[in-house]
Amino acid sequence: MAAYGKAPYGQLVNGEWIGAEPERMPLDRLLAWTGQALTAYHRRTVLTHGLSATALSVLGVLAEEDGLSHRDLAAGVGVTPATLTPVIDALERDEAVERERDRNDRRVVRVRITRTGRTRLGSTLDTVMRSLQERIPPPPGDQEKVIRTYLLAVLAAVDPTGTP
Repeated sequence: MAAYGKAPYGQLVNGEWIGAEPERMPLDRLLAWTGQALTAYHRRTVLTHGLSATALSVLGVLAEEDGLSHRDLAAGVGVTPATLTPVIDALERDEAVERERDRNDRRVVRVRITRTGRTRLGSTLDTVMRSLQERIPPPPGDQEKVIRTYLLAVLAAVDPTGTP
């Protein structure tokens, strides 16, 4: 039996599978590879707008619940507060977010999305979604329900919390 990293799985070189034969891969490996490829494509597309995927997530979280503390925002994005600081710094320089001290507790810094940030979020998401829709073929016939049911079952099996 071939191990991962050998044919038909190919060899991972600089984050890219070389010599892989996707049609012969086990479904779990193909699913993982597809997810990695979609994530990489998403990041590249977001970067064309001068944003990192984390910065886009920050804007998205703030669009849903503005004025979060730095700590709560980091939790909402799924990163540590220390990782979030340079992202917020860059977004603030670009006037996409503003920081302000909490009026009731001056130790807490709240982050708010600006009109510029909302515009940037909207245009970036529109481009990303349009680009993905143009590239990803729709499921044939009535297969979307079958595919969705399968993917939800896989997600439930590996992430019982159901959170990405």
